Amino acid sequence: MDNKATSFSPGHYDELIFGWFNQWNGRYGALDTFLGLSEGVYVKALPFMLVIWALWFLPSAQHDRTASRERLTAVLLAALPIIAITRALANFLPYSVRPLHSKGLAVNLREGQSPVTLDGWSSMPSDHASLFIGLAVGILFVDRRFGALALFWAVFAVSLPRIVGGFHWPSDILVGALSGGGLALVLVPLLTRFVRWARIVPFFQAREALGYPLLFLATFEIAQMFHATRAVVRLIMG
Repeated sequence: MDNKATSFSPGHYDELIFGWFNQWNGRYGALDTFLGLSEGVYVKALPFMLVIWALWFLPSAQHDRTASRERLTAVLLAALPIIAITRALANFLPYSVRPLHSKGLAVNLREGQSPVTLDGWSSMPSDHASLFIGLAVGILFVDRRFGALALFWAVFAVSLPRIVGGFHWPSDILVGALSGGGLALVLVPLLTRFVRWARIVPFFQAREALGYPLLFLATFEIAQMFHATRAVVRLIMG
């Protein structure tokens, strides 16, 4: 669906808040280095996958470990509908031009930053904020300490740099965070009950040669924000 026929215009406060964040882009070398790294999977996604793998093995008691793995499996399963629904919203909501591509808006760029990145892609809502806030909320169901750290990382290392770099308006981040976090609150408990009912974890624990490759594939795809899955879907849909 081409949603460029109707477009969303950011409000005064959106522009005001964006301007405050964007002023730091290109100002300090160390910050610019971090902002550049935050666009790659090693900064924005890998910490979440490391947390998930650590929590998979963390509980010492077998019963606690199984319960933790059921919740973690639910978190991994929830990631796909979260990103799918977010992308559907981006396709069907009024088209929103990213600050980076807004005509008449002075946007600070870092050295080497491309001004055409993601040109033609609607910015509302942020799929980064949706996915990683959703993952952080899901991790909270498993472990509050790791969940709080994941939530901190999702906000300050993933979401806010998207505003600083000119990829998103603050409202894009807010809507993405609310949609991802809200979906996680609903989906993770439901999927945990399904995983427990279907005995998915005991099944794969008894078949580690099958279970761990699938677990790696799931965490790899999430870290890549389902890049390969999206390519397959686009290929099938023509």
